[in-house]
Amino acid sequence: MWKNVEAIWKIRRKEFFLYLSITGLMWLFGILFSGAMKAGSQLPEVLPFATMLAAFGGVIMCVIGFGTDVFYGYDFFLRFCHTRKEFFLSSGVVAFFQSLAMVILLRIFLELEMLISHSLFDSPGATRQLETAVKIFSGYVSLPWLPVYALLITGLSCAGGAFVHRFRTRGGWLLVFAWFLLAIGVPAMAQTPWFHHTAEEISERAMPLQLLAGLLIGGGLYLAGILGLRKSRVS
Repeated sequence: MWKNVEAIWKIRRKEFFLYLSITGLMWLFGILFSGAMKAGSQLPEVLPFATMLAAFGGVIMCVIGFGTDVFYGYDFFLRFCHTRKEFFLSSGVVAFFQSLAMVILLRIFLELEMLISHSLFDSPGATRQLETAVKIFSGYVSLPWLPVYALLITGLSCAGGAFVHRFRTRGGWLLVFAWFLLAIGVPAMAQTPWFHHTAEEISERAMPLQLLAGLLIGGGLYLAGILGLRKSRVS
C-alpha cells in the first residue's frame, strides 16, 4: 500500500503546494484588506477576517482538487490492475494527510492574526471583537478538532468525486447548484433566531460527543464515496 501512497503523493504534491501557496496569498490579502478597512475607520464584517477568507479558499481547493483526483484517478488506478480497496486506502491516506496539513496551516494563520491584531486594529472595540470571536470558537480550533476537519474534507472530496464520476456532467452541475444554494442559504439562516438557538444547543453538548459526531460524518461521507464508486469505467 505504501508504494501506492508514495506514487499518488508524487502526482499530487505539486498541485497541493500550489493550494498552500494560494491559501497563504488569500490570508495575506485578508490582512491587507483588514488594514485598509482599519485605516478608513471601518471593520470587516467577519473577524478574524483573514483566516476565515483563507479557510474558505483552502478548503474549497482541497475538496475540488481531491475530488477531481477521485473522479479521474479511480479508473486510471484500476486500469493498472489495482483493486478498489488499494485505491481507497492509498488515495484516502494521501488526501487525509494533505487535508490535515491544510488545517494545520490555517491554525497557524489564526495564531498569527491574533498576534498582529493589536497593531492592526488599534481600536479597543475592534480588538475586543476579534478576541471575542476567537474565544467563542476556541474549542473548535483546538488540536483534537484538526484531524476531524481533515477527515471531513477527505470525506467531502471522496463523496463529491464519486458523485461526479457516477453522474458525469449532470453531477458536476448539481454540485455547483447545491454550492450556490448553500452560499445563499447559510448566511440567510445565520440571521434567524432558530439558527442561533440550534448553534447554542450544539455548543452546549459535551465536546467529545461533538468530536465523535464529526468523525462519524466524515467517515460516513467517505463511505458514501466508496459505495458510489462501486463500478468503474475501465474498458
